[in-house]
Amino acid sequence: MKKLLLSCAAVALGSTAAFAGNNMGIGINLGAAPVIEGSHSPTNFIIGAKYQYNVTKLIRLEAAADFGLKDKGTSTFNAMANVHFMIPVANQFYMYPLAGIGYGHLSQDVGNHVNAGYDKFAFNIGVGAEYEITRNFGVNFEFKYQYMADYNRLPILVGATYKF
Repeated sequence: MKKLLLSCAAVALGSTAAFAGNNMGIGINLGAAPVIEGSHSPTNFIIGAKYQYNVTKLIRLEAAADFGLKDKGTSTFNAMANVHFMIPVANQFYMYPLAGIGYGHLSQDVGNHVNAGYDKFAFNIGVGAEYEITRNFGVNFEFKYQYMADYNRLPILVGATYKF
């Protein structure tokens, strides 16, 4: 029974990979995310990773995780599930509105070497542009509004994606 299940799983994974073709991608994001409220407004430098899957030619799903380096005693981490609606503008060039939901975590220094962590629901909306340099490699730019309670910010990101 165990061998049968393993064989079925291997066939399913193999057929999924063969069917998917060039519909998946992995990549990195770099950028900055200035906070837009309060007098204590850090701008975190962002380093992130992403996985993308094209459901159709126009709809792409993305799982992204970003780490915001410490600025003014505050660092961030978020994990987001985003949807991109890919609009072809020119040959190999796309614009896309995006929306997503996820998890945000803030880590703040509160004095005397004490650090406080806050878990928050997060969502974002924005716009992006992507240029496919080759069939397997693309670069992108995104501008978003990201909401986390008491910590709204405007991430501005550039990225690169390897597609397979």
